[in-house]
Order: sequence, then C-alpha cells, then structure tokens
Amino acid sequence: MRRRQRWLTCWLPLAAALLTACQQPEQTRFEPPRVLEESHYVEAGDFDAIEERGLLRLLMVRRPDAVTHLPRAGSPANTQLRAAARFARSVGLEPVVVLVDHFDQLIPALTEGRGDLIVANLPINERHRDQIDFTVAIDRSRQMLVAREDDPIEAPADLAGRAITVDFDSRFWHAAKRLQDRHGDLEVHSLPALSTTRKLDRLAAGDIDLTIVDGNSLEVALGYRDRIRGVFPVSAETGIGWGLRHDSEELKAVLDRFITQRKLAEFDQQRRTGDLPVIKQERTLRVATRNSAANYFVWRGQLLGFEYELAKRFANELGVRLEIVVADPDESLPELVRSGRADIAAAFLSPRSGRNDDIAWSRPYHFAVKRVVTDAADAPIESITDLSGRRIHVPRDSDAWAAAERLRDEEGIDIQLQELPAGTTPEAAIRGVANGDHDLTLVDDHIARNAAAWRENVQSFLEIGEPVPHRWAFREDNGQLQAAADRFLGQTYRSEFYNVVYSKYFRDLDRIREFQAQRIDLGGGQQLTPWDGIIQRYAQQEGLDWRLVAAQIFQESGFNPNARSWVGARGLMQIMPATARQVGVTGSIDDPETNIRAGIQYLDWLRDRFEDDLRVQDRMWFMLAAFNAGVGHVRDARRLADRMGLDRDRWFDNVERAMQKLSQPEYYRKARFGYVRGHEPVQYVRAIRERYQAYILWTNDCWPSCQPSPHPSMADFREAVAPFGPGPGGFTSRAN
Repeated sequence: MRRRQRWLTCWLPLAAALLTACQQPEQTRFEPPRVLEESHYVEAGDFDAIEERGLLRLLMVRRPDAVTHLPRAGSPANTQLRAAARFARSVGLEPVVVLVDHFDQLIPALTEGRGDLIVANLPINERHRDQIDFTVAIDRSRQMLVAREDDPIEAPADLAGRAITVDFDSRFWHAAKRLQDRHGDLEVHSLPALSTTRKLDRLAAGDIDLTIVDGNSLEVALGYRDRIRGVFPVSAETGIGWGLRHDSEELKAVLDRFITQRKLAEFDQQRRTGDLPVIKQERTLRVATRNSAANYFVWRGQLLGFEYELAKRFANELGVRLEIVVADPDESLPELVRSGRADIAAAFLSPRSGRNDDIAWSRPYHFAVKRVVTDAADAPIESITDLSGRRIHVPRDSDAWAAAERLRDEEGIDIQLQELPAGTTPEAAIRGVANGDHDLTLVDDHIARNAAAWRENVQSFLEIGEPVPHRWAFREDNGQLQAAADRFLGQTYRSEFYNVVYSKYFRDLDRIREFQAQRIDLGGGQQLTPWDGIIQRYAQQEGLDWRLVAAQIFQESGFNPNARSWVGARGLMQIMPATARQVGVTGSIDDPETNIRAGIQYLDWLRDRFEDDLRVQDRMWFMLAAFNAGVGHVRDARRLADRMGLDRDRWFDNVERAMQKLSQPEYYRKARFGYVRGHEPVQYVRAIRERYQAYILWTNDCWPSCQPSPHPSMADFREAVAPFGPGPGGFTSRAN
C-alpha cells in the first residue's frame, strides 16, 4: 500500500503537470480498449483489488445498431471512454469495456462486481446515489426535446397531437411520460435501444416525429449534422459523472484527483480563425510564444517575460483576457496561428521564421543584429575572418541561418553550417555552446546580452549583418486584429512602458542574474515555493491540486510568510485567527505550516458549501471566489446570474459578470448579502487561474524518479495524460 500511495502521489501530479503540454493534434493516436461481451470474473473490491487483477473494467451499454461496440468518436460517451482508458493506463491498468444490453443494467452490473466503473454519460441524481457513488462531475447536461429543423414546435403547449419516440423504459421514456401526464394528447412511442446517432438519423429522415436525447450529445451532433434542432429542455440540469461502488473510497480518491486536475487545466480547445470582433465577443486573445527568458517564464511564482508583458498590455487595451499558448519545441509558431490555435505569434519573430503562406506581419516593435556566441575560453572573435574553419550551429528555418549563409556565400568565409532541429530556441543554442556540444551559434544581440549577463562560460562578439526587424504574426485575413496591434505597437514602441520592460529583461544585468537564479524552466522539476512539500501534503488530504493552492498563496501573500493585511489576516494564505479556529486548527497561524493547513482546510469547507454535482472546475472557482468575497456574496451572484439569463453554475463569463454588478446600487440593494466590491473576486479568480495553469506547465514534481516500472516512452506518457477529447498541441495558460 505504501508503494502505491507514494507512486500515485508522484505520478498523478506529474501527469497533470504535463497534461496540456503533452496534448497532440486531433489525429492523436488512441488505442481503443478491448471489448468483452461480459466480465470473466466477479470483483467488488476497491482500488487495491482492481490493481491485483490488472484490469479496469469500464461498463457501457451495447448499441445493436452501431457499426462497432464503442460509441461514436466525439460523442460524450466516447470522450469519457477515452479519458477513462487513459486514466487506467496512467496507473498501470489495462482498460477493458464490459457491455450490458440496457442502461438500467449498468448499476446492477457494477454493484455485483461485474465491472469497476460506469462510463456512460451517467446523470448524478438521487435515484442513482442511493445505489452507487459518483466521481466529481465531469460535465453537466439536461435532456432535450429534439425536432426537425423545419418543425414549428416551440413550447410544451405545442405538444398536443404529437408523438415522442424514445427507448422503452429508459430515462428518456420516463421524461416523455412526464410530459404526457401534463399534455394528454401527446403520444409516447417506444423503440428498441438505439444510439443517439441512429435516433437522430431517423428523426431527420422523418421516420419519427420527436425524440429526446441528452443535451451534451445533441450539442456534439449539431456540429456535424443539420435538419434537426433542440426545442426545449425536458429535465433539470444535472451533473454527469462516472459511477463506482459505494465502498470504492480509494478508487474514488484517485479518480477525483485525476478528473479535478484535468478539468481545472482544461481550456477551450476549439480552433478559431475569427478576426477582432470574434476575439472581443469571446473575450479572449490567444498569443503563441515559447518558454524562454525573453518571452515567457516563471520566477518566484510570477509570470514574466518581455513578450508576455507586451501581449498582456495589448490584451488589456482590447478589454479581453490573455491566453498564452506555449508551443512545443518542434512546433512552428506561425503554424499555430495559421491553424487557428492562436490569434498572434509573438517571440521576436521575423518573416523568415517559418513559412509565410497566409501569414501577415505587424509593424516592427524591435530590431536586433546577430552576434556570435562562443565558449568563454575561446580567443576573442574580432572580425569575420576569425570565423574561418569554425562551425556555426543554428536552425535552418531561422534568420540566423540566412545570416550564416551570407557569411559563407557572399563574404567567402570558410564556415560550416550545422543544422539544429526546427524550433530550437536561441537560448537552447547558447546552452549547447555552454555545454560544449556546439562550437558557435548566432543569436540576436539582446539574447546574447542576456546570456552573457549570467552565464560565465559563454561570451559574445562581433555583430553580423544589419539589424533585423521583429514582428508579431497574424492570419492574413485578420486585418482588424493586425490593424489594432499596429496601432498599439506604434504607440508603445520606445514608450516609457516599453523602455522599462525592455531594460528589465535585457539591460539590467543584476535583474537578469536574479531572474536566472530562480527561474523555473519548462518541466525542469525545480521547487516552486519553499513550502512545496507542506502544500502537497495538506492539499492531497483534501483532494486539491497543490499548484492551485500555490497559485492562491502567491495571490494572497506573494509567498511572504510574514504578510499582514489591514483587517488582521496573516501569513501565506492570509488566514484570520477565527477562521483557523472555525476549521479546528490550533497553534500559531504565523507558522507557515499551520497557516497552510488552516487555509487548505478552509478551502475544503468552502468547497462543501456548493453542490457536489457542479462541474468540478466551476465548484473550484466558486470556492476561490468565496475565499475572497464570502460564500454569501457568491450565492447572491449566482442568483443574480440566473435573473440575468446567465448560467448560475458557471463562473467564467457568467457568475463573474453578475458578481461585478453587485457593486451597483440597483443590484446590491436586492441582494441578500448586499454590497460587495465585485471586481475584486473576479480579478482574484482570474489571476489565480492564470498562474495555476502556468504552474502546471512548469512543475514536474519528481521526474524521473517516480516513473512507474517499466519506464514508459514519451509517446505512452503523452497518451496517458492526453485531454478528455482530442485537442490541439501546445499548452494554454489563461491570463484573465
């Protein structure tokens, strides 16, 4: 047991840490689980018994009309199957699908030990809770009445004389019968068990009049078919979760941690190619860049980098949130833009950086010449003739390659060009020189200055060529965004803001050395805070991701254990003495460990104030908002969101909008808990989410010492931690 607990402690945070960094494009390789017509054994034990068997049996409903036994790709059931299979493989189990003939056979099969987990878009409701337990909610959905697109039906009153056709004795059947009780002229017809796809096919063909399906399944279906539409909901919205036996406490804990970390790190993965109006409508600007000291990095918990600060200011001027998309080393930044996975690419790019088809470029915002970087022990390079006989290591797709070619072909210098992999950053090329792997490299002079400021084993000499302009990249048809960026860059270039930020990263040598001394590299495994172990221990006890707690601690105190607020809150998590007593924590809250323990237990208490079938990520955001503003004000905001026609169960772009209204008299006078500075919890949650999602990318808790045996390949690891559905590569950190 101790071995497994240690392994899970390391592996699952590691999986979440690389979760989105290891995403792959939509063609992600996925090996479907084996399908069994029935389980070959009965096992009703917890996770340890499942581990002994080596199989995780996933219960699903057989669809006689389907081409295969497994649900359609992209459907909620398929998405959940992929996630459950990846979870199983990530903990060393083989996933297998065990089929039952009817939805109502799922729970008996589970409780009798003929399966371990129900993965079937299962609603979390009281009838089911009496029989089984659930994981945290993966999603929320409600049943929808569906008609053909040209059907004039709009409201329940229009049901007279109509017919609803659904699976006999299913939850859809019971929903239809409830409608029939209220509308006597409504007919309810039964049909054999059909997949949602087949029911909608028959509806679109006119074979049936109306039907009922799950709302999340309908949403997927509308993405690839027309001639049908959702009319109105016929049930309340409920959470969707995976079902497990009541006594599977350890399995539930492991699954909840997996789902929570995955869903908190989840982003809108849709490719988007719209111009500025679409960006403003969706209130998000996605900027692709690279992890480097020049572009974007973590230092003492802060998100920093020249390109990050410039992009953040531009997003603020547009009035939208910033999402940073960190490209994998082998990904082209312009390609991320071209494919719709980002709106802008910003990493000191020049038009030679990758193919330029369908790519437009901003006005310049920076100019740099190339400099030769060499080992500190080398003789000085004072003229281009000193390069004769040397080897210059640069990527072929870079303007550094073009500069080296000019030296060789136009200046006649006897140099050898050594090609580095596409996407190799200047910092990585310099690291190769510092490690003795490369002879020379060519990088922009601001990068060379930055490296020379803190690397004692490299030096830079000799400017090569003319200054090259650096620009942001856009899709060619996003002219409004490009025009807005050009205006911003024109106003910002050489402004006081620009000069201060530029100096911070490229001229202030002491600051540069300080940044490098405590900078966290991507996946480097460095310590995020001085209290990582303490945070991990207490966060795990309460089922929280320790990096979410670390992000909150930074927001509360900037990692200063001696922080004090004017109202008496103290320490890392800014806990009041009365709050610590409320959650049963004694001792001085000035002690960092006591403070962290009290803060995490208070977070757990706040989380329990919200329904447990909420989407797990929204329950967390409500928890954080309540930590800042109080449970009462969050409940007021949810009630107001409902009155405003927003979703009371979603924080971002819904309840947060209502929260901001509660500082206005016409709204707070009608609220139970009255006035609140609504912008504060909104900014608080946004800042924590931004930092948390960046921490996921940069932390790598115990690599490689906690890898399970046998050691998996990176392909296997990517597979294990891939998202709940196929999505684009790259990591996205939402800066709200």
